[in-house]
Amino acid sequence: MDVNQYMGMFLEESREHLQTLNRCLLDLEHDPRNLSVLDEIFRSAHTIKGMSATMGFTSIAELTHEMENILDLLRKEQLKANSAIVDTLFKCLDQLEQLVESVAEQTETAIDIKPLVATLNKLASGGGAEEVIPEEPGAAAISVNGIKLDETDTKVIQAAKQQGLCTYNVGVNLREGCLLKSARAYMIMNALDEIGDVIKSIPPVDELEKENFDLSFNVIVITDAEPEKVEQTLLSISEVDAVSVEIINDCGNAVVSPSAAVIPSVEEIIQAEKQTEGQNKPDVSPVVEQHGPAAEKKLKSGQSVRVDIEKLDALLNLVGELVINKTRLEQIGLNHKLSDLVETIEQMDRVTTDLQTVVMKVRMVPVGQVFNRFPRMVRDLSRDLNKEVNLIIQGEETELDRTVIDEIGDPLVHLLRNAIDHGVENPADRQVKGKNPVGEIRLIARHEGNNVIIMVEDDGAGINPEIVKQKALEKGLITPAEAEKMDTADAVRLVFLPGFSTAKTVTDVSGRGVGMDAVKTKIESLGGMVDVETKINEGSKFKIRLPLTLAIIQALLVDVCNEIYAIPLGSIDSTINITPGDIKTIQNQEVILLRGQIIPIVRLAKKLNAPEAASDNKEELFVVIVHMGEQKAGVIVDTLIGQQEIVIKSLGKLLAGIKVLAGATILGNGQVALILDVGSLMQ
Repeated sequence: MDVNQYMGMFLEESREHLQTLNRCLLDLEHDPRNLSVLDEIFRSAHTIKGMSATMGFTSIAELTHEMENILDLLRKEQLKANSAIVDTLFKCLDQLEQLVESVAEQTETAIDIKPLVATLNKLASGGGAEEVIPEEPGAAAISVNGIKLDETDTKVIQAAKQQGLCTYNVGVNLREGCLLKSARAYMIMNALDEIGDVIKSIPPVDELEKENFDLSFNVIVITDAEPEKVEQTLLSISEVDAVSVEIINDCGNAVVSPSAAVIPSVEEIIQAEKQTEGQNKPDVSPVVEQHGPAAEKKLKSGQSVRVDIEKLDALLNLVGELVINKTRLEQIGLNHKLSDLVETIEQMDRVTTDLQTVVMKVRMVPVGQVFNRFPRMVRDLSRDLNKEVNLIIQGEETELDRTVIDEIGDPLVHLLRNAIDHGVENPADRQVKGKNPVGEIRLIARHEGNNVIIMVEDDGAGINPEIVKQKALEKGLITPAEAEKMDTADAVRLVFLPGFSTAKTVTDVSGRGVGMDAVKTKIESLGGMVDVETKINEGSKFKIRLPLTLAIIQALLVDVCNEIYAIPLGSIDSTINITPGDIKTIQNQEVILLRGQIIPIVRLAKKLNAPEAASDNKEELFVVIVHMGEQKAGVIVDTLIGQQEIVIKSLGKLLAGIKVLAGATILGNGQVALILDVGSLMQ
């Protein structure tokens, strides 16, 4: 079997389950008695074990197997989830992430899991008298045809009987010379899980996955299906020689039914143990009731499809080409006064708009995919710094374009680390200030027009603008004259300058002066902006504004020196007409007064180093008022052409890095128009 074709799916699903483990272990740390969280942890760990064993990654399978031993003892309440156990499980998680990434990078670096395995074994063996909870009396094992059933198993069987379900002891024999026995076992378990709940297998699941059995094994399954149905289901699987199905009427009593063939598979085994997790709880009835919702989940999962992001990019490019050609057809219809064509294009416009909306929605993913990895980071970092921090996440269901999602992780890491290191004070200092010793950081996402706003707020010390100015002066980032005329907001924004840092010492967390500059650069490269608000001793708020998508946008077309340029509509406040006399000069900067606000003027022709503009000699000037965050500017252009839907195209490697330009687009007449970067224009 060629496993390479499944590698992408293995990596993607492993990362998803590792993220789930991260989240659930944090929940377990806060509520050690939460059995439902333990069940979810067990399911994810077991799935990773099954997948890695099938793919041949033995280190991952072995480590998750040892984790399962601890998790099983926690579920049975024979161990308490104390700090030593939770910390060890987190270490296992970190090592699993390293192992998965080494598989992704195809590196041969050996990661030694033996120390962690030894620690897990020690914890499983008791690790301290106070941690071991004695089993309740009457938990003696019962044997059914050589298969030992513990008290939990018998309770499950009895509960199933009360609900009219049958329990079968299914024996499976594979044919002589069967290849890939574990794969056959996987298929059998899958088939059984489709018609019922597997509660036990002999030998255990991990042994079946390792092919540590001859040609036969047994499975205990609860189902409402007839024995003949079980037999037919399993006999339909190739390389199954024979199947026997026994009805277990009561614990300890097995009645032989008509022969029925069952083929257990590794996947079914995995699913079986997933079901077993819930069945190990003292109260069994909810476990059996889980069968319905589980079936519903399977149906729902069958309705979704994993699609490679490159295919979606290709689809979006095709939609973009369609939009361009639609615009060209509109131009042809207007030029030649073809009313029939114009009418048809209007219908085509509706279809392309709907198609574009659907493609955009397909590309949208919740920001929770990024947010979910931060609680663990905040936990670890706050412990390293001896601080107490509570992270509150809001709006994780807010959706963003997948391209943007992939890029915002690192900027948010910088902001959160700075909030913990520089923002939130030590518990003692907070108490002196009359604050709760536990600091609070909020990570918030929400939609705002065609943008997504992401905010990182803390209730810490805030940023002192005077200290920021002093540090910037010391490093030569600003001149004394610039510092003197700076207001508070501008002084605080100095934290985004390259090389700026207020840290007195360089640590693993911060102090090298690269974090905030990297944040600003990355966010602006995505067509967004970042700003900061702060109050001393009350905290700071970093606000990131990002476009919903980077592909197709509405823009205003303008003419400058007989060249057409596009300004993104999301950055435009309004358009006005002024006369040259309305322009005043303050400190060598041209400005206008608009509704009581002083707006700096940008002559676009000069910014672009274009020849003399037509607007230079006009009595009436066209001005586009643009904004970036709280800042505004008036851009003087020759002519306003109108609003149009445009497709953003990259300028390519040769023209990359030109600050004033964000890209290019193709107009309806086939002409190329450059898209202006509003942020660069205002600098």
